Amino acid sequence: MTIFIAKILGSELAIYHEEGILIYGSLKEAFDQRQPIQISFEGVKRCSTQFLNAAVGKLYLLEDPGLVDSLLSYDFADYSLMNDKIAEVRDNAINSKEYDALVHNA
Repeated sequence: MTIFIAKILGSELAIYHEEGILIYGSLKEAFDQRQPIQISFEGVKRCSTQFLNAAVGKLYLLEDPGLVDSLLSYDFADYSLMNDKIAEVRDNAINSKEYDALVHNA
């Protein structure tokens, strides 16, 4: 299954948390069926970390990261910085409990 972000949002901008939640719903549905999922950024000109946290980070936060990695792939199209953004969102979601504990104990 391929999820085309620009087509779902009807925009070349993927910026807001609410938009990420919309994409998360599609991801979660396919994930629950253990279907391989490709997220396509074709046509996306700008993408925020806020959007990615809601769309992808939430999946890593609530599910087994290894399973998410095995089912999720990306088509970054011409968006060359997206690989680094996704890696950061993934790392933050997986380590969120450790980060929260560090902040709490600081």
